[in-house]
Amino acid sequence: MRAFILYLAQPADTFDTLADSDRRALASLLDCGDVLLSDGNTRCAALVKRVTRSAWSHVSMYVGPLNEASDPLCIVEADIAGGVRPIRLSQLNAHRVCLLRPIGLDEAERRELADSVLRLLGSEYDVRLAWMLGCNLLAGRWRARLGTLPTTMGRGATRFICSSLIAQAFAMIGHSILPVESDGSRADAANHRYLTPADFEGASAFEIVWRLKQPGVPD
Repeated sequence: MRAFILYLAQPADTFDTLADSDRRALASLLDCGDVLLSDGNTRCAALVKRVTRSAWSHVSMYVGPLNEASDPLCIVEADIAGGVRPIRLSQLNAHRVCLLRPIGLDEAERRELADSVLRLLGSEYDVRLAWMLGCNLLAGRWRARLGTLPTTMGRGATRFICSSLIAQAFAMIGHSILPVESDGSRADAANHRYLTPADFEGASAFEIVWRLKQPGVPD
């Protein structure tokens, strides 16, 4: 399994990531608790995009500088090979980025949101959840199966995929990002674990602050 994970973590192709000027522009906009959707070039990223039929393969959170450096650790993600870890903005491997800002949170709530993610540093990547979610999406049964999934949030969870990590952080401060159903209701909060990166872009809980893709990148 470890060999398979390392295989998925390898680049599937080569592409130009964000230019330095773009990273500087992004850095000037970032605020604690912001969510970053990105499109990477690993085999895992290609698989996620294909299965979810989305332009986005990854979601992470900006938590503010964690050390004193010109390029500090400032983003928390759940990586298939590295688990839940902090990375630098320069390490954001993407040729497409969308900056989402949670609506209706004050400064204290945004700090609480970031702290809830930071407390999970060192957690493992949930390969089993990723496999199950992928199988359900391929079978076209995700929405239908939401009601049959576990009904507890799992506050003691120690394994995450990128979307479940960020979704749980929001759930823990009582800020739902689940899509609204046709009748105006929301699915049970337990199902935050089963969201994908694409679900964040369309969630009413966010506003789009910044969006960029490299020239020549197909939609």
